[in-house]
Amino acid sequence: MENKGKIIMEKLKIYVTERIANILDKDAEGFEFFKKDGRTVNKNALLTNLIVNYHNGFMQQQTELMNFFKKKISSTATVTEKVLNGLCFDLCEKLNERSAAPNGEKYDKLVSLKPTKESEPIIDYIESYCLAGRTLSEYFRNMFASYAALPQDKRELIVFKKQYDAVTKAIKEKKRVFITTRWGFNQKIDCAPYGIANSKEELHCYVLAATRSCNPIRLSRIVSVTQLAVNAEFTQKQIDLFEKMKTYGPQFIYAPDEEEVLVELTAKGIDKFKRIYVHRPVPVKVENNYYYFNCSHSQIVQYFVRLGADARIVYPARVRDQIFNFHRRALDRYTRK
Repeated sequence: MENKGKIIMEKLKIYVTERIANILDKDAEGFEFFKKDGRTVNKNALLTNLIVNYHNGFMQQQTELMNFFKKKISSTATVTEKVLNGLCFDLCEKLNERSAAPNGEKYDKLVSLKPTKESEPIIDYIESYCLAGRTLSEYFRNMFASYAALPQDKRELIVFKKQYDAVTKAIKEKKRVFITTRWGFNQKIDCAPYGIANSKEELHCYVLAATRSCNPIRLSRIVSVTQLAVNAEFTQKQIDLFEKMKTYGPQFIYAPDEEEVLVELTAKGIDKFKRIYVHRPVPVKVENNYYYFNCSHSQIVQYFVRLGADARIVYPARVRDQIFNFHRRALDRYTRK
């Protein structure tokens, strides 16, 4: 076992398809795993969290699949236990292969994994009990393929499972929490968590929490969650606002008592509105080329500046002025000598 421990501490070489490698790279950057310089992506930190948090779930999936095949084959044929296990294992591996490379892609992208004090015990367990003739590289390739098949927000729940479980527990027990975050001016937050919601584009998950205002906190930016002994309480106005955030998108800042927004679109603007999906607000009413919205004003501004002259805010004036000033600053920048 001593020699095994020394081998495990070496970097593991895992060959995956280009698609899986790209997803791992994107998640490492998108979930903001950086080294101390704040710029260099730390992919090994992502892989460590993935292995620690997804190992049990992935192993359970594989066990359920094996048991399903065993039950089906045993009901139609009589075979020895050894033959049955071998046959079911081969079927599982074939499905894993199709998941990893559905179009016969090559496993030509190298992912290097450096075991850490968090991941080493799990890697040791996998090597001792889970390989069944596979290599560690093949096992992790299957795990990474299973992970990569999930939407981004579901992958985020895996990578930040510890934070998610702590917040969920506090919500269930109706307690306040003390949260520390990785980014932002306010990195230490005493708040009452109301719920967890994902963006409509399935990009990120957000903790909806009440401090002096109702704020979304991106799950991937939470470092730690400590449950407090204080009960979480919400006013009806806060509850209404949180439900609004769930409906229209939790990633935006919502000011209390925001007014309805009316946007006039040109024919080209309507076409753009149909095609530009990311962060698109949901209208509560459409009358010809007039679109009515009841969402965050910050979402309106962020979205409709992209439509340029093909969108015009009719009201309220403060939202119209924000977009006007955005374009005026851009014009000043381009016309400056």
